[in-house]
Amino acid sequence: MEILFIIPGDINLPTGGYRYDREILRQWKAAGIAVKLVSLEGNFPFPDETDRAKALARMPELTGDIAVIDGLAGGAMPEFASALSGKMPVIALIHHPLCLENGLTDRLADQLKISEKSGLSHCSGVITPSPATARAVREIFAFDEKRIHTVLPGVERSNPARGSTDGTPNLLCIGSVIERKGHRYLIEALAKLRHLDWRLDCIGLITSDNSLFTELDTRIRDLELADRIVFHGPVDTEEIEKAYLSADIFVLPSLHEGYGMVYAEAIVRGIPVIGTTAGAIPETVPDVCGLLVEPGNTDELAAAMERMITDHDLRSRYSQNCLQAEPGFPTWQESATRFAKLLEDLS
Repeated sequence: MEILFIIPGDINLPTGGYRYDREILRQWKAAGIAVKLVSLEGNFPFPDETDRAKALARMPELTGDIAVIDGLAGGAMPEFASALSGKMPVIALIHHPLCLENGLTDRLADQLKISEKSGLSHCSGVITPSPATARAVREIFAFDEKRIHTVLPGVERSNPARGSTDGTPNLLCIGSVIERKGHRYLIEALAKLRHLDWRLDCIGLITSDNSLFTELDTRIRDLELADRIVFHGPVDTEEIEKAYLSADIFVLPSLHEGYGMVYAEAIVRGIPVIGTTAGAIPETVPDVCGLLVEPGNTDELAAAMERMITDHDLRSRYSQNCLQAEPGFPTWQESATRFAKLLEDLS
């Protein structure tokens, strides 16, 4: 079986979706599975006519037994999925429906919903990273649930986090600065806790939404919290690992997640989690591993962080629970093997 794996843009972008793609490809190549990566140029999920023409012009070179197309590309270019389906079975990899991205106008959300549903009409099946996303695909697009499959992201095992070395609780947030990740709510919640001892490190792309980052940076300075809240931007794997190992609490108040790999990575390192009840987060974060609050509720978020910051025994219990939950998360090798087996069955 030769797999064609199609993505939009640069696979090395430091986001969860692209990391999922990278890790699956890495495992397949290590296992000797024949796979060819194809990167489409364009402004996704809103490609213009030039982008569409360039993608369709590559059709003659696209060969294989089955194609996997990342939903960011397939949902935005249904005509590409249509043409590709005339050559081989097409499987959509949907990290989360495009129309569920926060910050969209109603018009743009409807446009994406129509486009993605059209793209899925040319697909033999769908693979999602979580049961929650599988349900969303079924409900939003009326896609046959028998043709929707879930492959959970893998989790790299590591040493347990040691936490702060100076007594000040280290809060860690990992996620691109976009509306959906909820950084604005995190900052406002921490403003209510300025009387407590804490510091926050934020890691992730800060250029995805420049106006939002500028707004957040200004707000932090206005609140006089610039010495306690630091945005580091994207960092390499070694620096991310250092950040995990020195963290006492992981917090990411997302408004939606198709899975949320960073929550799982915190859990396997024994780091208590504070998240929300949005999307797949409750499926990723067991009740005994952290506190989940209503998305967008600053008061609830502040209360949860205050409990975790001030109660060392609570953090310790959650930390032990996290380490006990670690075996329940698949490795990347296990996830890639399941993915490949599904493609064999669908080809």
